[in-house]
Amino acid sequence: MYGYFKALVRRALTKETATHAEGPRRFRVLEEAPSDGFVLIVALMVVFFAGLIFLEIVHMVWMGTWNDVIFNGIMLVVGTIVGAVWGKAAQ
Repeated sequence: MYGYFKALVRRALTKETATHAEGPRRFRVLEEAPSDGFVLIVALMVVFFAGLIFLEIVHMVWMGTWNDVIFNGIMLVVGTIVGAVWGKAAQ
């Protein structure tokens, strides 16, 4: 299961660029795969995001109120994921 999730994250983060090659109507697709560490960090952030969403749902069902601290944690994880992906894309 971990291998499938890691492959899914790697495929989502792979950057593809099409360039012209020799000959008519020919092109080449260049793939730039992210490093293993970057894939691991993004995968962990997705797992943390899912866990915090689950925790917020359990809190709302059990306590009947919204928890701002858990929501702030969710926003922190979302900001980290977006910043990492955006920073990687800008390179």
